[in-house]
Amino acid sequence: MESVGRMLEEILRHYEKKEYGEAEILVDKLLASNPNFHRGWFLKGVILEETGKKDEAEECYQKAGNLFTLMFRLAMQLQNVDAERALIYYERVSLMDPKNNLVWFNKGMLHEKRNELDKARECYRNLEPVREIMSRIVIPLGFMIFLISGGIMMVKRDDKTFASIVFASAVFCLFWLKRDGGKAIRMLLKKTKYS
Repeated sequence: MESVGRMLEEILRHYEKKEYGEAEILVDKLLASNPNFHRGWFLKGVILEETGKKDEAEECYQKAGNLFTLMFRLAMQLQNVDAERALIYYERVSLMDPKNNLVWFNKGMLHEKRNELDKARECYRNLEPVREIMSRIVIPLGFMIFLISGGIMMVKRDDKTFASIVFASAVFCLFWLKRDGGKAIRMLLKKTKYS
């Protein structure tokens, strides 16, 4: 699996530089040894499509599995390397899932970075930050409070071993909040600023 990872990194390096010939040779080698590798089929499809072989690309995409996830990951990877190509894939995933806040947020951030404020505004207007606040802040916070309350009750009943596990779980919830909560707040701020 490690050699697959290294080969995949090399394919992506060539792809990012638009060295399509080298990337295609490597992806063909990867698929020859791993014919069910979904990400390999996806990259082969991307390479074929970007070199004008759309029909062949479609055949590869059909073998790739979850195109939304693969295209979204590719767009995120490209956003600092090639914004033009990243925007192509963000546009596609926004059509696949028009309610996905993370897609609109990332796409808006990229437009904003490129000083395309009207396009950024369009993206941010599609955000539904209340949904993100619920899933990224309210639910983890509620779960953490529930765990802490349960841990306190266990300590009072002299079940300190199990209580320590529950408190440790509450700490993980805190990290979950820290990681995801900021993004929900940033989405709300962008929606407010550009509305």
